Amino acid sequence: MFKAGIKKELMMFTRGFRMWGILILVLGLAASYPALYKMLDSMSGLMEEMATVEAGASADMMEGLTGSISAIYGADLGYVGFITGVSATVGIGLLVMMIILMAAAGGEQKKRSVIIPDCAGLTPQGYVLPKFAIYPLLSAVVMFLGTVIAGAVANLLFEGTPVPISDILFNAACSAGYGLFLISAFFMAGISTGRPGISVIAVYLGSELINSMLNGFRVNRFNPYALYYMIGTTYKEADMNNFVLSLIVTVTLSVICCLITLMVVSLRKIDNSVGEANL
Repeated sequence: MFKAGIKKELMMFTRGFRMWGILILVLGLAASYPALYKMLDSMSGLMEEMATVEAGASADMMEGLTGSISAIYGADLGYVGFITGVSATVGIGLLVMMIILMAAAGGEQKKRSVIIPDCAGLTPQGYVLPKFAIYPLLSAVVMFLGTVIAGAVANLLFEGTPVPISDILFNAACSAGYGLFLISAFFMAGISTGRPGISVIAVYLGSELINSMLNGFRVNRFNPYALYYMIGTTYKEADMNNFVLSLIVTVTLSVICCLITLMVVSLRKIDNSVGEANL
């Protein structure tokens, strides 16, 4: 049953725009930010070489802009491109993933709630477990690859001090852990309610609100949102105790999301007595 569920979910995911849409949008987003800052750097250098008075004023403006960006982040433009690329990959990329995966996260129940998961030969375990075995892990892999691509593109485009491999891998682990938790929470909400659209809004905005509150009270430790907060931090500056424990808590909470979803689906009753079957 579990193997059949895995095959069914993989067929639904790979046959269509879902897989390629996620890969193109998320990984392209990761590479675009280092490229954008490289373009700013190139424009600044080009304007400095122009001889006219007007161009000289524009060069001063561009040089001031790039200098201000570097001063804000406390790093050169290559590292800034890496940090912003990772932040966009996690912030926007996970939202894109949730929107694309709405059908798998309960959307299929809208017209087929009469048979899912109580149709012949399909148990709640066969319905829920394959989804949690594929999509949260998929999000972790995509977030990890997106971070690595952002670092690789930044090191490829910018000369000088490269982004350290240790920083790339550390940020990749933080991104993967947070993606694992957020998609697990989204699937728990979507499958349990059968309303993935509302679940996207609730999970995404709720996570941003919780993260802001934890940061505001300075208690953002030992939880999945601590991983999100550590994105952009260097490996040397990171609190490794907080990182390791937050990663353990994140994996534990992701498993709990799966168990809660399985419990809700197992307890769900279907009423076939009058007209169309309703939950």
